[in-house]
Amino acid sequence: MTLAVDPGRSAKPFLILRFMRAGLRGARRDLALKLGLRRLHEVLPDQWQVPDSDLAQKAQRLAESLCPDFMVRHSHRTYCFGALLAARNGLTLDREVLFVSALLHDLGLSDQHKDDDGSFEWISARLAHDFCLENGQAEAYAALVHDAVALHTSAGIADTKQPEIAMVHFGAGMDLFGMRVKELPRVDLDRILDRHPRDGFKTCFGPCLQHQAAVKPRSQIAGPMAIGLEDMILDDLAAAHS
Repeated sequence: MTLAVDPGRSAKPFLILRFMRAGLRGARRDLALKLGLRRLHEVLPDQWQVPDSDLAQKAQRLAESLCPDFMVRHSHRTYCFGALLAARNGLTLDREVLFVSALLHDLGLSDQHKDDDGSFEWISARLAHDFCLENGQAEAYAALVHDAVALHTSAGIADTKQPEIAMVHFGAGMDLFGMRVKELPRVDLDRILDRHPRDGFKTCFGPCLQHQAAVKPRSQIAGPMAIGLEDMILDDLAAAHS
């Protein structure tokens, strides 16, 4: 598997086109639900619980060693939302891959790595890829984790990839912007938010993205930031479900 390469900052017209294509696919999903052409599955809590593996525990410890609490909680919510969304849509995926990818997807925003060269998504992906190889995983496993991390902000691209890649994208997007949040049962959403609260998340996370755009104006995230990405981050995710 060839690893996704850091494209740097996308031109505004290309970026807008990607967002439009992703929006159209989302609109088709919503319409199919309303017309009864697409149905959501009932799920049990164990379908989105954290995998109890040595690798998953090591990934959590790595995230906790580098990232502030608000970012670790965001990473947990990314996993929970992604796993729950996959179950609701009847998708088969490797939940350990999803968990490792979700927990490590923002390592490039940590104080230790925020000024490393390159887009933070690819910094995180490199660290996640190395983590997998160092812990005995095959290159195919490490490569899938790499791309799930690298592409998590790539609207219009990640949603067309393997379920593990798409669900990191949608899980993170749900936590930031409420993407597809209405596909989740309210009881499960509340349970996740209670377990991993968003207290002050927008206030804490926004400056991390501002820093990336300021010090690395040619990075991937600088493009979306220039067209108002930070303003789209929700203060209250639960309200978006109403």
